[in-house]
Amino acid sequence: MDPMDLIRDKFSQDCSIGTVLHLVMAHFHLSEEEAQAKIEEYFEIVEGCGK
Repeated sequence: MDPMDLIRDKFSQDCSIGTVLHLVMAHFHLSEEEAQAKIEEYFEIVEGCGK
């Protein structure tokens, strides 16, 4: 599973950003900064698709 898949799945389940952040950190063994960067990347992709 890719981090983006997990992020998308958890946000589709209405999980909070904090919950998603901690799940990404734990599942992919990322630092908080790395996990936050993945979430920000996800939002950039989502926002880019809406344009």
